[in-house]
Order: sequence, then C-alpha cells, then structure tokens
Amino acid sequence: MLQKFRINARAATLDTKNELNVALEQRKKIKIFIDAGITSAKEISAKTGIPLRTIFRIKSILREGKSITNKSVSGRPKAITYSHKQSIKRTLNSHSKISIRSVHANLSSKYTDAPSTSTVYLATRACGFNFKQPVMGPFITPLIAKNRVEWCKDQVNYCWENVFFTDECSIWLNRGSVGMWTKAKENPILKVQRHTPKLHVWGGISSMGTTTLKIFTSNFVSKLYIDTLNECLIRTADVYYPEGWILQEDNSPIHKSKLSKEWKDSENILVLDWPAYSQDLNPIENIWGVLKQRLSKRSLNNLADLKVAIIYEWETFTPDFLKNFILSMPNRVNMCINSGGEKINY
Repeated sequence: MLQKFRINARAATLDTKNELNVALEQRKKIKIFIDAGITSAKEISAKTGIPLRTIFRIKSILREGKSITNKSVSGRPKAITYSHKQSIKRTLNSHSKISIRSVHANLSSKYTDAPSTSTVYLATRACGFNFKQPVMGPFITPLIAKNRVEWCKDQVNYCWENVFFTDECSIWLNRGSVGMWTKAKENPILKVQRHTPKLHVWGGISSMGTTTLKIFTSNFVSKLYIDTLNECLIRTADVYYPEGWILQEDNSPIHKSKLSKEWKDSENILVLDWPAYSQDLNPIENIWGVLKQRLSKRSLNNLADLKVAIIYEWETFTPDFLKNFILSMPNRVNMCINSGGEKINY
C-alpha cells in the first residue's frame, strides 16, 4: 500500500512539473519576443497562441525586474493532475451525454491515483465544460439549411417595420417550470390533472403593436384561419399601416391551403415568403415564451381564469416592448447565414 502511494505521489509530482515546464516555456517565448523589440501583446499572442492575460502578466514581471523561472514549490501534490485533465477532456469531447460518475469510473480505470467524483466534477468546470439540458429543435437537412441561408441573404437589407409576424401556440393550465417557496425538506408537489386543459391562441405582432388575440379550443382549420385573419388582423393592420402591410406566416398546411390562398388573394394581402423549419427566425416565438413564463407564475383554477390572464398579459405588450423583437430580425438573419442555415439560439 505504501509503495502504491509513493508511485501515485511520484506520478502526481511529475504531472505538476510538466505543467510548470509548459508555463516556463511560454514565459521564455514571451521574453524572446520582448527582447527582440516586439512588445505588442496582441502580436505576440497571434504568433504564439499564448493568452493575452498571460502576456500582460509576464510583461509586468519583467518590468519589475523579477525572474520568470519556476520557484521551488512544496506541499501536498494536486489531487487532479495535467494527465487527469487531458483524459477528462478526451472523454467529454467524445461522449457528450456521459454522466459525471461514468467520467470518474473511466478515469479510475486508467489511473490508480484518480481523484474523487466531486473533484472530477470541479475539473470538468475548470476545463470549460458545463452539463446543460439541450434545446430541442427541428432536424434541418442540408437542403433546408441551404434554402434558409439563401432566403436570409435576400433579406439582409429588408425593412421589417410594416411586417406582421403571426403564429399559433397552445397554452396549458398551470403548466410551466416555476419554483415554490417551502420549509419542507422534500420538493413541493403541484397537483395537476392527468389530461391538462389547454387553450389555443393565434396572434400577431409588429413594430406598431399587437393584433387582437384569437383564443379557441377547436382544431385550427382553414375556415377558422380565414375568420381569424378577417376578425383579428385586417382591421388592426389597416389602422396601423394605412399605406400597406405584409403578413408573415409559416408553411403550415392550413396557411397554404387552396381556400386560404384564394381568400388572401381576394383581399390583396401581401404574404412574405418564409423558409421551412424557421421558427427560430420568427420573433413572435419569443413573445410566446414571455407570455407562458408570466402565466406560469399565476395560480389559475380553470380555463376561464386562464383566458382572462392570457388576454391581460397580451395587452401589456406595448409597441416599445415589441420593437426590440422586431428590430432583432437583421441579427437573426445574419446569425442564420453565419451558422450555415442551422438553428440559431435567439
């Protein structure tokens, strides 16, 4: 046992020395450039790949006339070594869904001096890794991505001020991620029905304000969609934009049906061409998120209460509040182009 401890301690010491030697080599490189008359930190960083803050620190040490050589160190060796960190990085880069216990088990199978699970977790953070819940998004094929990029390039200089962004969404009664204050040690229980009641809503936003909100419980068919546009959009849009406005809608079969197209043509409604699988480009998706977040903080007893709350929150969306979302369109377009047509997080 004692021999095993000595071997582990010796290995840890060697890894610590390796780290110190790497740092010393960096300091020497910086000194060589400075002695050669190259004092720009950005230029040195570009040529060596050494972080700017390291260069600034070494320049400060040299100005003070101090030595850049390694000082003798004493004390207990680090529990996590350079080799451990490299192994953890390789594991996480190749297995993004692996648990921290599995990372520790994998490390223990390679090194007899593997640190504890909690130390391994801290090491993952030190290496720049964070375990996060992925955001679900549509599966974007290469063709769809290409079409998205081409569409975005056509809209780089587009004026979005008179566009009504529209969409539908469903809102469930008392469903949402919200915390609750409690003195109990156990997590509080929020009782919900097995089949949670819900309402469907349709709405539109522009830089001038919102449309009237349509709330319904039936299936959203073409006839109901036409009635909704007639009741909730046209009157409002004509008041906001007497010289003309543009309708944005996604590629839902309801929107593209023969009945819907014929009605929009008869009303001379200009429809903005919209790429497939592009909810991330539509700012009203963010408005639905804000609406649901606000509703999740309320205690609502039935669908009637939910309907009242939805209308109340919808009417709080002022033009000043909405304008920031509309003005985000140029950024969304550029982000989509830069991502090669992949989903953007906005």
